[in-house]
Amino acid sequence: MKKKDDFSKPWKDLPEDLRDELMSAMEESSADSPEEFLNEIFVGECPKCGNEDTRDCEEVPDIEDITLGLCNSCGYIWCTECGRTVEKGNTCEHWTICEKCTRKKNKFGDCGIPPWECKKVSVFEESEDEEMSHVCAWCKKAIQKNSEVFAVGAKARKEMNLKPYEGSEIQIALTHINKTLPAIAATRNSEAKKAGNDLLFMVCSKKCSELLKKAVQKERIKVV
Repeated sequence: MKKKDDFSKPWKDLPEDLRDELMSAMEESSADSPEEFLNEIFVGECPKCGNEDTRDCEEVPDIEDITLGLCNSCGYIWCTECGRTVEKGNTCEHWTICEKCTRKKNKFGDCGIPPWECKKVSVFEESEDEEMSHVCAWCKKAIQKNSEVFAVGAKARKEMNLKPYEGSEIQIALTHINKTLPAIAATRNSEAKKAGNDLLFMVCSKKCSELLKKAVQKERIKVV
């Protein structure tokens, strides 16, 4: 059993505004302990099957890496820092990319850019925009031509300035699960905009649609 004060130091080290945001989220969470809540926030649902029965790999034999997530349902292992798939026994390749990067870093080797937002690291930047438009925004599976496509509309937060990106594909970061979703920013006079949508996510199935809606709403982005 973990000691009672295991959670206290990392909590005190967090910026005050982040602690306030986490406290607000914790009140809405069904987690029974701070440790379970952190797992819910930093590991989240399985990117492959959407199951919520996940954990970090800090105490998993032959892995022992807190930055990796493990799905107890399907066995999928992924990097919670950048979203890459990781084979058991290996470390995520993004660490090597970061090490070779020439961007200025502090004494801890941190450049200040979260891995899921870094263009050099994020797996979601590996595909060209043209290819991404034929990929499910949630599960990343290719959407075959002439197959059924589902669109999920959403209203952006007030602080999100989408005007420079209207009509273009952008990446929406879901910080609570370290996942980035491709979305189309609706143009001013489009039917989507008239219907109240600022963003459109293209998915391959109703299941992916429901999983995406749930995840997006946790980021306080309203699904229309």
